[in-house]
Amino acid sequence: MTDRNVEQALRTALEHAAPNDVESVLLRCDDRKGNVIPMTNQNPEKKNRKPLRLAALAAAACLVLAIGGGSVYYNQSQTAASIVSLDVNPSIELVLNSRERVLRATALNEDADAVLDGMALKGSTLDVAVNALMGSLLKNGYVDELANSILITVEDDDATRAAQLESQLTETVNAVMISSSINGAILSQVVNQNQDLQAKADEYGISLGKAQLIQQLVDQNPTLTFESLAGRTVNDLNLLLSSQATTLSTVSSTGRASDGGYIGTEVAKNAALAHAGLTADQVTVSKVDFDVEDSRMVYEVEFWANNVEYEYDVDATTGEIVKNHTETCTAAAGQNGSIDQAAAKAAALSAFGLSEDQAEGIVVIPSYDDGRFVYKVKFWAGGTEYFCAVDGSGQILKSEKEEHASSGSVATSGTDVGLEAAKAAALKHAGLSADQVTGLTAKLDWDDGQRVYEVDFWQGSTEYEYEINADGTVRQYESEAHAAPTAISADEALARALSHAGLDQSAIRELEMDSELDDDVPHYSIDFKSGNLEYEYEISATDGSVLKFEQDN
Repeated sequence: MTDRNVEQALRTALEHAAPNDVESVLLRCDDRKGNVIPMTNQNPEKKNRKPLRLAALAAAACLVLAIGGGSVYYNQSQTAASIVSLDVNPSIELVLNSRERVLRATALNEDADAVLDGMALKGSTLDVAVNALMGSLLKNGYVDELANSILITVEDDDATRAAQLESQLTETVNAVMISSSINGAILSQVVNQNQDLQAKADEYGISLGKAQLIQQLVDQNPTLTFESLAGRTVNDLNLLLSSQATTLSTVSSTGRASDGGYIGTEVAKNAALAHAGLTADQVTVSKVDFDVEDSRMVYEVEFWANNVEYEYDVDATTGEIVKNHTETCTAAAGQNGSIDQAAAKAAALSAFGLSEDQAEGIVVIPSYDDGRFVYKVKFWAGGTEYFCAVDGSGQILKSEKEEHASSGSVATSGTDVGLEAAKAAALKHAGLSADQVTGLTAKLDWDDGQRVYEVDFWQGSTEYEYEINADGTVRQYESEAHAAPTAISADEALARALSHAGLDQSAIRELEMDSELDDDVPHYSIDFKSGNLEYEYEISATDGSVLKFEQDN
């Protein structure tokens, strides 16, 4: 983006912002022909002021002649019809009348103050206002090749007008991006007023539109939180959408979010490998995706080596290791991944009698299941979702398919209580409170074409599984009691964890211990801190082996 590009964008906006409006004023008086008010030039020598005086007199004539009808026009011109917001990190809101003239421009956060500084947008057309705002966003460095995403949101009771405004704004913003030699990534949506979301938007100094986008991301991925995303730029949110293959049916997307401001997937992967003391040819990488940890952007890196699963969070800006976790699995004989991911994908497609060109969204994830190496293969074909678990020799261990009303889209009409309310509904039905259960999780899913929430939790040795409808009612549920024989005591489990960490009990603090079941395996969950490190263990209750271990700074 050059200074010349910015100057041109601002010049275009300013040229349109103060037009010679005589013709339009007279045009509005056209239906009153015959009612002539004589006008004389009192200062003929000041010829350069004539157009301005004519405009003022014409406006006065319209005002006098419009008694009885002019008040209606005035009221319409001053009544809010639409609210449009532009979000990058600055969040700016424009209130429009039915003629798409700006009634008010509001900066919703400090960054937006800098963008609006010196602008008088009231009375300008929407096109002029958006051109001016885009010019300022570019000039102030909020939009460039490294952060190229912008969110457009329209709120309007008239659905047809809202859709038209969304399309119009997308075209205008895209044209400015192209003229500035930037490959823009534009997210756009239409929203309805929501008091709860508006309260969150006000709390974090963002628009209702950005609040809705964040809430949908959180609903799709419960590991994310609203608080951690509120301060992220729209470009970061767009990277999360694309990296985690999240599709939001209420949001239209054009272009690709730039990751040029971050270290890149290869650098992140190499940082994780170096920390693990491994090389690329020694591992099978299953994932390198964007994520958010403690409100900062990270790369989530996962790979396998010698029956050990490694999980890393790498700071996307600095390459620092933020978090790491390893889990050792004992693979069954002959199940060491002798086939590659391409062969596993082919085996899964063949199991359903499909070819690769008939499937979409194919994902192959190396994993372990009950000590056996498996590839988890997921894909869509039409309105059907498919899943296969393929072992290292190519054998199909499990296959499922589910018909959906629409291929993966999310219903946008009707009541949707959200993840937290779905958890509360399941707990209430089970007659339990959140502090009485462990492993409480919830995720959004589809069942017979309907949007549902899957809620799982444990109470003692009993496992509960619920499906909650989007309106908060219980769709179906089941509970299962598991036997939990133990061969070692809690004290013995703690001793195993301390021995593994190379620590004395006197050297630790904030010790927490629970006995739990996970995939029918009885174990002790043991957490403690020592120095500036936090340790998390799962110790088998039957033989004292270390099932999981995590150490964080």
